[in-house]
Amino acid sequence: MRRRQSSNLFPVIVVVLFSIGALTVIGRAWLQDKGNAIAPVSTITNSAKPTPATEDPLQVVGQFLQLWGRGQYEDMYNLLSVASRAQTPQDRFVSRYRNISGGVSMTSVAADLKSPMPLGTSSGAQPSTLVVPYTISIESARLGKFGEDNELTLVLEDGKWRIDWSPSLIFQGLTADNSVRMVTDDPVRGDIVDRNGKPLAMRGKVLTVGVVPGEIKDEDKVLAALSAYLGMKPETIKARYANARADWWVPLGDFPLNKRDDAKAKLGALPGIGLREKDARVYPNGAIAAHVVGYVSQVNAEDLKRLSARGYEEQDLIGRAGIEAWAEETLAGEKGGKLVLVDPDGTPVRTIAERPAKPGGHVQLTIDVDVQRKAEEALGDKVGSMVVIDPRDNSILALVSLPAYDPNGFILGLSQAEWNKLNEDKRLPFQNRPTSSAYPTGSIFKVITMAAGLEKGGFTPDSQFDCPGQWVLPGTNQVFRNWVPQGQGRLNLVDGLAQSCNNVFYEIGFKLNSLDPRLLPGFARDFGLGQPTGLSGLSEAAGTLPDPDWKSRTKKDSWYPGDAVNLAIGQGYLEATPLQMVNLYTALANGGTLRTPLLVRRIGSGSSAREFMSETIRKLPVSQATLNAIREGMRRTTADPKGTANYAFKGFTVPTAAKTGSAENQNPDAHAWFAGYAPVDKPEVAIIVMVEGGRAGGEVAAPLGRRFLESYFAKR
Repeated sequence: MRRRQSSNLFPVIVVVLFSIGALTVIGRAWLQDKGNAIAPVSTITNSAKPTPATEDPLQVVGQFLQLWGRGQYEDMYNLLSVASRAQTPQDRFVSRYRNISGGVSMTSVAADLKSPMPLGTSSGAQPSTLVVPYTISIESARLGKFGEDNELTLVLEDGKWRIDWSPSLIFQGLTADNSVRMVTDDPVRGDIVDRNGKPLAMRGKVLTVGVVPGEIKDEDKVLAALSAYLGMKPETIKARYANARADWWVPLGDFPLNKRDDAKAKLGALPGIGLREKDARVYPNGAIAAHVVGYVSQVNAEDLKRLSARGYEEQDLIGRAGIEAWAEETLAGEKGGKLVLVDPDGTPVRTIAERPAKPGGHVQLTIDVDVQRKAEEALGDKVGSMVVIDPRDNSILALVSLPAYDPNGFILGLSQAEWNKLNEDKRLPFQNRPTSSAYPTGSIFKVITMAAGLEKGGFTPDSQFDCPGQWVLPGTNQVFRNWVPQGQGRLNLVDGLAQSCNNVFYEIGFKLNSLDPRLLPGFARDFGLGQPTGLSGLSEAAGTLPDPDWKSRTKKDSWYPGDAVNLAIGQGYLEATPLQMVNLYTALANGGTLRTPLLVRRIGSGSSAREFMSETIRKLPVSQATLNAIREGMRRTTADPKGTANYAFKGFTVPTAAKTGSAENQNPDAHAWFAGYAPVDKPEVAIIVMVEGGRAGGEVAAPLGRRFLESYFAKR
């Protein structure tokens, strides 16, 4: 036996760190490195070229390990000794590294190389065999960080150092006969629940229809029944089980559990057809709150390129929209598993690394699913939005976007026809209208114009205005119309808001513009327009708030008085989201504080959970007197016989403050708006209703608002 001798010929080498360029995926249950039966897996390789081999032995070792980190296994093989290559074919060498590295979801390798020790000398007294001890440290998306001490033998061949390779260089104890197995441990995805803990997305069961080929007695009847029930061609069904063993269960389609009786009645009597339950992500409320909750679907090739380092594998689910996407990292949890060295009989020899899975954390929203359902029922078949906020804490009770979709379809599987119907629907069912669609606001903007006029324009609540059927811009022949062609007589400012006389606000807008063209846009900005609300959980549009600088920058044109008077009634270039508008009305309801809307109450589980609160953005730039005047005008909108929402709210017993609006747009029909809060004295809810192409806010949107408020206050 040769004794290892220490040597001072070679210095100690510091840690070498390099990233993995080969991240692969194999089966979810087992990684099995055994014989030549290892299933090949796809590899993403790093195109960077390794450092050319030199006669420095430590450079050869470093190069070998670096190539491992890059997933360049063929180039690793070229550094093996002649004897090692003769003993281990290249395809066998490559497959072992590829399957093991991919199976553990390796993301990086670090090696700490020690001083080489000579084992033999050539005729020139130069060492011909060296042993290089090292500590290998592996980062794995599934197992975390693990490693071990090992040593590598170098032999001198034709003046070049080469690796005397054996499988134990991958993991100690690994031989040509032993193998490495990965037993996966996958986490349960976290739930999404409403403010009362009712599930919006959860782990549940679905019904799977399938066949056991060996039990089929009348194939024609089986195929005909399955074809009718699944909507699949008989030849497609037959191809699914054509290569299956007689005793295999072959799943064909998933359905909600409530379809069990129906499926059993239509399919259960035919031998060979089976019904089974399986765990799945389910959305128990169907399309209710779909745009808030979002949906999941299986990862695709592009996802794996981005997310393999985080442990994502084929068949995994990932959030695609809504809270499912926003809270993906929390909901997904942390993968785990056990990497085991086993002998040829499958008996475990040792555990190389182990980490238990960490279940996904839960997300609690401020949405009340019962209130959400009432809001969706109130909006009915209209295309548009409804948002309901509690002004006491600025939490969102309901956020409706219609038309919607059932996120269960992405779990159960959408047929091509079903997908085409959704994807090609011109009403855009996937669009989350309250947060990401911006529109001209029409007259619900007038509360901002009134605030600016009272604070900066020299107007008072009792300022008098003539309100004929049209208004001419001073110094021009440009005519602006009132929404009531015959006019509304002489009004004070408060009644001008209640009756929504355009002329009142044309005059205020013109006066403010003559004082400072940035006055009215500035007030609108202070009310939260032209910028996201600060909502957490969903993406949102900033909208468009025009002012002289914006017009010069985007339109290459000057700002004219006509732009100002158009803005004063919520028209022109102005665009805002329903969420922005309900948020500013919430500020009017709560006494003048603009805050961020609150949708996510809590994210995560246990001690790591994070609580969310609405945050103050600013106080509205208004005095209490101004606020009182605006609120009185809104009260008269429903209570005064001439108020624009009076007809819709006749007989309603809960005093409601409101504003209606009809916003002209590029479509033939105006958008219909309703904004308000109730009760007047102690507001519990603020609401926005927006109907695309609804034409008149008072005639269309206001009744929908009342319908919701009636159902909301019905049992109070």
